[in-house]
Amino acid sequence: MSIVSAQGDAGKLLGKGLLQAVAGLTPVPEQDNAEVLNATALLLMKHVTFRPDGTAASIFTLTGRQHVEWKGLVVKHITKVSLTEADRLNGIGKRYRVAFGCDAHRSWDSKKNAWGEWLPIGNVLFPSGITLDWKGQKWTADPSSRLNHFTPGPGPSISDGKGQKPQAAGLPAGMTRGR
Repeated sequence: MSIVSAQGDAGKLLGKGLLQAVAGLTPVPEQDNAEVLNATALLLMKHVTFRPDGTAASIFTLTGRQHVEWKGLVVKHITKVSLTEADRLNGIGKRYRVAFGCDAHRSWDSKKNAWGEWLPIGNVLFPSGITLDWKGQKWTADPSSRLNHFTPGPGPSISDGKGQKPQAAGLPAGMTRGR
């Protein structure tokens, strides 16, 4: 009987995964898209300096102060995430996953006292994305995100960093939505 029960439990687990996959294929309504981009921009401006030349900079602070730079840091896509009954009971009305990408990144090598090579991938310490929940009439990000270990990097900023609204496209100047 335990084998049958285990197969049923595995089926339920796989079914939940299928529901998540279907939710991810659901188009993001235009209103939610704009709001999620705006919330993402406001959050990123607290952790990343977007420069006029199109680069972005941040400092990873968990294990010291590691400087990171990106070229072409973008929002690659926004995906709807299905909610559980527990989510609904906790007041979450919507959930989206915002994925980031970039053309290249490099990190400061403190031993060589020089920038490392540009690499055609994202920085492994920087989150590949964030999850935003609509709760209490506002968008909130997962407080345990690795993004919290990044502070704005040096260089001229295209925003004043005082939490002003991002540009009309929903993202800070210097950041774009996918390619």
